[in-house]
Amino acid sequence: MSKNKHMLANSSALVGADRPTAGPVSLAQGVYGARGNLELLACDADDGLWVFWFNADLDSDPLETPDVPPGSWSAGLHFAAGHRYVDALIVQSTLGPDHLEVLALDADGVLQSWYWSPGPGFQRRETDAATHVVRFAAVHAVGVLRLTVEGAEGDAHHLVSTAAGYPERSWAPTATGAPLADEASARALIEAAGAASVGIAPGTARTAASTRDGGTTELTWRDDAGRIRHLGVPTRA
Repeated sequence: MSKNKHMLANSSALVGADRPTAGPVSLAQGVYGARGNLELLACDADDGLWVFWFNADLDSDPLETPDVPPGSWSAGLHFAAGHRYVDALIVQSTLGPDHLEVLALDADGVLQSWYWSPGPGFQRRETDAATHVVRFAAVHAVGVLRLTVEGAEGDAHHLVSTAAGYPERSWAPTATGAPLADEASARALIEAAGAASVGIAPGTARTAASTRDGGTTELTWRDDAGRIRHLGVPTRA
């Protein structure tokens, strides 16, 4: 059985177990490799961010990354040193082409806007997305980012950033944004997959969709020891 097939069983994989990360993580499907890799973003416990990537290729595909063979997670890349973050989100962009978008909420409530491109890597934009933020969510479509931000009083508002001026971004109020994370539903899926025996730390259960194996729900959470867990559950009939 290949590691990728194993990742679709009820045994979850550890991600970055030797890295000092904290809080919920964000996962998105990328466009790299023969079948589209996975990108996972986590906050460092004290300083900066960590990004990990999963090789979703099969053993039968051409081996492009011997250091991260099919069915394996990378050791992680640290960036954004100089700030402590409490939450962060990563999405695959259609711009660049094939850039990555990152929104990272620092401990002062500033929602920073970053992007990744080949060569320079991760770069912070001059304009932040929002301030006085406690919680946020974002969706991306055809270069447009739609954002929902929630303040300390529970007040939520929506922002949009179009592709105009890319790679820089500006933000404007809009009527609709993105749904905030539904932890209860994610927790229920982890439990239904039979993967909850390792524990699910409060506030960390998340879901994402990918095209792996014809359609997969990608589940992420932290176990009782605070380690990042990942499990792919097939969504096809």
